[in-house]
Parts: sequence; C-alpha cells; structure tokens
Amino acid sequence: MRGSVTAASLALPAALFVAGCGSTPEPDARLSLRPLTSAEIRQTLLGHTLYRRGGEWWRAWEYAGLHRAANSQGGTMTGRVWWSGGQEIAEGEWQVTEEALYCRAWGNHWGGGKRGCFRASRDGDTLVFDHVSGASGDAPRYNYRLLPGNPHGL
Repeated sequence: MRGSVTAASLALPAALFVAGCGSTPEPDARLSLRPLTSAEIRQTLLGHTLYRRGGEWWRAWEYAGLHRAANSQGGTMTGRVWWSGGQEIAEGEWQVTEEALYCRAWGNHWGGGKRGCFRASRDGDTLVFDHVSGASGDAPRYNYRLLPGNPHGL
C-alpha cells in the first residue's frame, strides 16, 4: 500500500535509514564513471528503478525508487525503504536541469523534504549521484544499481 506506515516504522524509519545511508561505500576504483548529459539522465531514469542496500545485520535496509514522467524535464517518483522491522514509502518529484543536474524533493522527511541537486555519473548498471546543491539527504554521495522497469512493484 502506498503511504502505509507500519507500527514499527513509526519508531525506527529515520534512524535506520539515516544510519544505513552513511555506510554506502565509495564507488569501486575500477569503475569508469562518466558524467551523464541531461538527456541521458532522463532516458536512464525514466521508468526504471534505482536500488541500494546498506547497514549491517539488525540495521540492514534496502531502498528502491521508481521514476515516472510528467513532462520533458522530469516527473514523479515513488521510493520505499524497508528493513526487518517495517518499511516506509514516499512520493516525490524529480527534474533534470539544463546543466545536467538531477534534482529531487521528497514529500516527506527524506532529505528534509527539501529539493537537492546532484551530478549523475554512470558505469554500466552503476549510477553515482554526487551532491551539488540544496538538501543532500543523508550523504554527499549515493551509489545505486540501475534496475530495468519496476521489479519492486512501486
């Protein structure tokens, strides 16, 4: 269910999500990261899912976010973070600027509910988002695996 919050998620979502986000490793030095153009960012994200996981044992969590179109510059997104004690789902908006920045704002507390912009780079199915301006969320760098379509039913 979209927007549903379990009893466990009321007590733990921010703490688990924040604690796990800081543990995202730097990209592998063997990656050949290439900055994406505005058109490449839109084409890469549209209708696909960004996925990552973090934390250890009892703090382990997973995140998936699906990007949908609303106009030629961006659209809406649905994200879900889940862990052994529950899950949290959020809706937001994303946009790609002429300067090839990916900008997003969640409709809940993620990223402080404020807009943040990132430079996007890619190597194969690995996407790296480096914070440039606005709300960074929980980390200055996010590493994602690009999954085709909507494998997590968002």
